Amino acid sequence: MTRATALAGETGPANVPALTELVHGYEFSRDVVMLNNDRPDFAEAIRAMRTNIVARHLGDGRRGLAITAPDPDAMCTFTSVNLAVAMAQIGVSTLLVDANMRAPGVDSFIRPTTPTAGLVQCLSLQCSAHEALHPNVVPNLSIVYAGGEAPNAHELLGGEPFTKLVQTYLRDFDLTIVDTPPARSFADARRIAAVVGYATIIARRDTSLMRDIVGFAEALLEDGTQIIGTVLTEV
Repeated sequence: MTRATALAGETGPANVPALTELVHGYEFSRDVVMLNNDRPDFAEAIRAMRTNIVARHLGDGRRGLAITAPDPDAMCTFTSVNLAVAMAQIGVSTLLVDANMRAPGVDSFIRPTTPTAGLVQCLSLQCSAHEALHPNVVPNLSIVYAGGEAPNAHELLGGEPFTKLVQTYLRDFDLTIVDTPPARSFADARRIAAVVGYATIIARRDTSLMRDIVGFAEALLEDGTQIIGTVLTEV
């Protein structure tokens, strides 16, 4: 198990980070800890996770990673965003995809100042993969936002367009990180992880139940997804 101490602090009652800095058309939350010195211990935990992924994942030629969690409070999006920024900081061409079309969260950390198409529109064939892409939000980091909530999210993810879209991104970027909704609430995470091929499971100390983590891991393995690590977040 890879243990990362991380906390999305300074949030409101719904755990939505405050957006405080405007840079090149994007608002950045202070909870993007890899871009500030507010929480050096949290940033160091993300760097440790990055080191493991570079050695055990990218080093073997793998190019995709789904960040998954059984619980909604496991800090999955916090980990996805900060890991993506951390990878970009060492020169890895990184794409962050918000595939949580139930309750999108990436734009709570890095928000474009103008409305944007995203994954929902791509999978509904309303825009192309290129049109949904925000290139170089920070150097080496591109983002595809969710594009809003979708009541038919699982059907969109289950179609051939999602598989083709992921294949395109895996080809075009050194690493594609995909943020997913909580697996205990929705089946989306299993589908996303199966298409990406690889997953990391995020669990939160004193919140996530061992039976949920084990059951989810077993389900991922049954789907043919390779689990490359488990991260424990804690206050």
